[in-house]
Amino acid sequence: MTDGRTAEARLERLLHVLPAAGREGGASLSELAAALGTSRERILEDLDQLTGRVYYHPGGWPDDVRILLGPDRVQVIHAAGFERPRRLSARETLCLALALRGTAASSHIADPEGREALLKRAESRLATSRMPDATGEGGSARPSEPTQPPKPPFAVADYAPDEGEHRETLLRAARERVACGIMYLKPGARDAEGRLIHPYALVHAEGWWYAVAHCCVRDDVRAFRVDRVLEASPSNTTFEVPEGFDASRYVKDGRVYAADQDIAVRVRYSRRIAPWIRERAAVGMISMTEEPDGSIVLSHRVADPHWVVTQVLQYGAEAEVLDPEDLRGMVRDVALRLA
Repeated sequence: MTDGRTAEARLERLLHVLPAAGREGGASLSELAAALGTSRERILEDLDQLTGRVYYHPGGWPDDVRILLGPDRVQVIHAAGFERPRRLSARETLCLALALRGTAASSHIADPEGREALLKRAESRLATSRMPDATGEGGSARPSEPTQPPKPPFAVADYAPDEGEHRETLLRAARERVACGIMYLKPGARDAEGRLIHPYALVHAEGWWYAVAHCCVRDDVRAFRVDRVLEASPSNTTFEVPEGFDASRYVKDGRVYAADQDIAVRVRYSRRIAPWIRERAAVGMISMTEEPDGSIVLSHRVADPHWVVTQVLQYGAEAEVLDPEDLRGMVRDVALRLA
């Protein structure tokens, strides 16, 4: 298999890595590299490219996929969101019915009875559905499509995105099991704090990399967001990972916990993006309330208030923080700076 950096070569490797790492317990980075004729560093680069991609979709990107990196293992987990297809919209069902009535469908669904049964299901669904008009209400007008895709998520102005060097330092410290001194900027803090940590594993969730580590200052396991690490230096002190440690225990509902704080936030999502948000909420078992106007209100529990800013502003006017009030103000202030 090629070791190149082309999109084709990278996709070929990822199609091997992701299923292997998706099994219980993940897969060995060394074994994956040997099987693919490449290096561990190239596989990590592939995964980094994967996490850096966002999908231009009104419902956001599939952030229920998480990547856990240990000293020599990688595990890809998700909240079971890909185990069942999303229900087709009326327009999608109509397209399916038209395709099934065409002769081309016979080459893909050879069983005539199966094709006929699928067609009946589609037409039965259409009989009870109303096609949306240009405003999204029921009607016969051709629905309007957005001329441009929604903007992707962005980094909030008060901190820079992770450039990768500190993550590599922390991953190397985890692999060699040496303590690492870091300067860490907590959410909302003006000055960074010095910490000595024992990095057990690195986790990618919510669009960010985290180091799940024992903090010698707090004498407990904490999750440190890597882009908030301003400095990272390995020491000469070694440590042992506790027996039975499992990094996935620190990921819940697609987010990383074991941080210094945990706050409850209610966010309203508009009717336009509610179908996608509803699917993700159902998969993650997040508390959800249906509103009369078709919007939904989700109750998030978050360790980092800046996650709320990124989460809400990526949807523009389609999402709104209801409470707490200080987070509403934070979203408003960042939106005004961006404007």
